[in-house]
Amino acid sequence: MTVDTQQSLITKIYDTLTTDTTLKGLCGGTVRLYPVWAIPDAAFPYLVQRTDIRVIDDFFPMRRGTLIIDLWSASPNASEVLSIRKRIIEILDELDFTVTEISHCRISLEGDGFIPETDENIWHYSLQFGLRFYRQTETLAIISR
Repeated sequence: MTVDTQQSLITKIYDTLTTDTTLKGLCGGTVRLYPVWAIPDAAFPYLVQRTDIRVIDDFFPMRRGTLIIDLWSASPNASEVLSIRKRIIEILDELDFTVTEISHCRISLEGDGFIPETDENIWHYSLQFGLRFYRQTETLAIISR
Protein backbone atom coordinates (compact mmCIF):
# COMPACT_ATOMS: atom_id res chain seq x y z
CA MET A 1 0.00 0.00 0.00
CA THR A 2 1.27 3.46 -0.90
CA VAL A 3 1.19 6.22 1.69
CA ASP A 4 2.00 9.85 1.14
CA THR A 5 5.44 11.42 1.42
CA GLN A 6 4.85 13.02 4.83
CA GLN A 7 3.55 9.78 6.36
CA SER A 8 6.48 7.89 4.89
CA LEU A 9 9.00 10.28 6.48
CA ILE A 10 7.27 10.22 9.86
CA THR A 11 7.16 6.43 9.85
CA LYS A 12 10.81 6.00 8.78
CA ILE A 13 12.08 8.38 11.49
CA TYR A 14 9.83 6.74 14.10
CA ASP A 15 10.96 3.22 13.20
CA THR A 16 14.63 4.21 13.05
CA LEU A 17 14.67 5.89 16.46
CA THR A 18 12.33 3.61 18.41
CA THR A 19 14.14 0.40 17.44
CA ASP A 20 17.66 1.54 18.34
CA THR A 21 18.81 -0.46 21.37
CA THR A 22 21.26 2.16 22.64
CA LEU A 23 18.64 4.92 22.43
CA LYS A 24 16.14 2.68 24.20
CA GLY A 25 18.61 2.24 27.05
CA LEU A 26 19.16 5.99 27.33
CA CYS A 27 15.38 6.53 27.42
CA GLY A 28 14.73 4.02 30.20
CA GLY A 29 13.82 1.04 28.01
CA THR A 30 11.33 2.66 25.63
CA VAL A 31 11.79 5.48 23.15
CA ARG A 32 8.62 7.55 23.43
CA LEU A 33 8.42 9.51 20.17
CA TYR A 34 5.34 11.59 19.45
CA PRO A 35 4.29 13.39 16.27
CA VAL A 36 3.93 17.18 16.66
CA TRP A 37 2.99 17.24 20.35
CA ALA A 38 3.36 14.80 23.26
CA ILE A 39 0.37 13.30 25.03
CA PRO A 40 -0.61 15.01 28.31
CA ASP A 41 1.56 13.90 31.24
CA ALA A 42 3.90 11.90 28.99
CA ALA A 43 6.56 10.01 30.93
CA PHE A 44 10.04 11.55 30.74
CA PRO A 45 12.24 11.35 28.82
CA TYR A 46 10.34 11.68 25.55
CA LEU A 47 10.84 13.00 22.02
CA VAL A 48 8.61 14.94 19.65
CA GLN A 49 9.13 15.04 15.88
CA ARG A 50 7.88 17.56 13.33
CA THR A 51 8.49 17.71 9.60
CA ASP A 52 8.06 20.53 7.12
CA ILE A 53 8.37 19.84 3.38
CA ARG A 54 9.15 22.53 0.80
CA VAL A 55 9.33 22.71 -3.00
CA ILE A 56 12.80 23.23 -4.42
CA ASP A 57 13.08 25.34 -7.58
CA ASP A 58 11.15 23.96 -10.55
CA PHE A 59 12.41 20.38 -10.44
CA PHE A 60 9.15 18.78 -9.34
CA PRO A 61 10.45 15.39 -8.08
CA MET A 62 12.93 17.01 -5.63
CA ARG A 63 11.87 18.23 -2.21
CA ARG A 64 13.66 19.77 0.75
CA GLY A 65 12.40 19.80 4.26
CA THR A 66 13.15 20.25 7.91
CA LEU A 67 12.95 17.64 10.63
CA ILE A 68 12.80 18.96 14.16
CA ILE A 69 13.18 16.62 17.09
CA ASP A 70 12.55 18.03 20.55
CA LEU A 71 13.99 16.14 23.51
CA TRP A 72 12.38 16.46 26.94
CA SER A 73 13.91 15.25 30.18
CA ALA A 74 13.22 15.64 33.88
CA SER A 75 16.44 15.27 35.82
CA PRO A 76 18.65 17.23 38.22
CA ASN A 77 21.15 18.02 35.44
CA ALA A 78 21.39 18.04 31.64
CA SER A 79 23.38 14.81 31.27
CA GLU A 80 20.37 12.65 30.32
CA VAL A 81 19.13 14.97 27.59
CA LEU A 82 22.68 15.46 26.27
CA SER A 83 23.27 11.69 26.09
CA ILE A 84 20.02 11.26 24.14
CA ARG A 85 21.02 14.15 21.87
CA LYS A 86 24.38 12.53 21.13
CA ARG A 87 22.79 9.20 20.19
CA ILE A 88 20.13 10.77 17.95
CA ILE A 89 22.84 12.63 16.05
CA GLU A 90 24.83 9.39 15.68
CA ILE A 91 21.74 7.70 14.23
CA LEU A 92 20.33 10.42 11.96
CA ASP A 93 23.12 12.77 10.85
CA GLU A 94 24.05 11.96 7.23
CA LEU A 95 21.57 9.06 7.12
CA ASP A 96 20.68 8.19 3.53
CA PHE A 97 17.65 5.96 2.90
CA THR A 98 15.07 4.95 0.32
CA VAL A 99 11.55 3.69 1.02
CA THR A 100 8.69 3.05 -1.41
CA GLU A 101 7.48 6.67 -1.49
CA ILE A 102 10.84 8.42 -1.14
CA SER A 103 14.10 7.94 -2.98
CA HIS A 104 17.57 8.97 -1.80
CA CYS A 105 16.56 10.89 1.30
CA ARG A 106 19.54 12.50 3.05
CA ILE A 107 19.22 13.79 6.61
CA SER A 108 21.81 16.34 7.79
CA LEU A 109 22.15 18.09 11.13
CA GLU A 110 21.69 21.85 10.70
CA GLY A 111 21.57 23.08 14.28
CA ASP A 112 20.67 22.29 17.86
CA GLY A 113 20.41 23.88 21.26
CA PHE A 114 18.67 24.20 24.59
CA ILE A 115 15.26 25.83 24.86
CA PRO A 116 14.74 27.56 28.22
CA GLU A 117 12.03 26.13 30.48
CA THR A 118 10.58 27.77 33.57
CA ASP A 119 10.16 24.50 35.51
CA GLU A 120 13.19 23.49 37.53
CA ASN A 121 14.91 20.27 36.39
CA ILE A 122 12.98 20.13 33.10
CA TRP A 123 15.37 20.05 30.14
CA HIS A 124 14.19 20.86 26.63
CA TYR A 125 16.62 20.42 23.76
CA SER A 126 15.88 20.86 20.06
CA LEU A 127 17.63 19.27 17.07
CA GLN A 128 17.07 20.58 13.54
CA PHE A 129 17.89 18.41 10.54
CA GLY A 130 17.69 19.25 6.85
CA LEU A 131 15.97 16.78 4.52
CA ARG A 132 16.61 16.36 0.80
CA PHE A 133 14.79 13.67 -1.18
CA TYR A 134 12.95 12.64 -4.33
CA ARG A 135 9.23 12.05 -3.94
CA GLN A 136 9.23 8.82 -5.89
CA THR A 137 5.62 7.56 -5.80
CA GLU A 138 4.03 11.00 -6.20
CA THR A 139 6.30 11.69 -9.19
CA LEU A 140 5.28 8.45 -10.88
CA ALA A 141 1.61 9.38 -10.40
CA ILE A 142 2.22 12.83 -11.94
CA ILE A 143 4.08 11.41 -14.94
CA SER A 144 1.40 8.78 -15.62
CA ARG A 145 -1.46 11.32 -15.82
